[in-house]
Amino acid sequence: MRTAIVGVGNILMRDDGVGVHVVRELLEAGLPEDVDVTDAGTSADAALSLALSDRVIVIDAARLGGSPGTVYRLREGEAAGAGNGVRSCHDMGFIQTLRTATAVSPGPEVLILGVEPKEIDWGLGLTADVAASVPRVIEIVKQELKGSQCS
Repeated sequence: MRTAIVGVGNILMRDDGVGVHVVRELLEAGLPEDVDVTDAGTSADAALSLALSDRVIVIDAARLGGSPGTVYRLREGEAAGAGNGVRSCHDMGFIQTLRTATAVSPGPEVLILGVEPKEIDWGLGLTADVAASVPRVIEIVKQELKGSQCS
């Protein structure tokens, strides 16, 4: 099963870059050969490569109203049910990106790992609350890779 892990975010905007920070750490973790890790930054272009995978794990900042650093684990259908509540901090919302990525039938299985940001403003580095959540996100990704599906 081919898995794509995609980190989305802008590292120049503090916590918005959490997805990029996570995938950079995952690249150093020695993942299996059937796992593709992509630093997508703020580009929706990565959506085209997602269709080539059996499953996709998207990591991004997601404002859902929880405490900063809260990690959300959502399937695509759950995210769609949340309407505009699940939003990345980029020009293209989570839902629109996922619909683009899964336009190929049958499309990959999609899991979203969102992290509640504390501060999205000009600056480098994650806030302490969000940085503290990075090991948890990495652990969730590793557990997902051990399983046969994103369930």
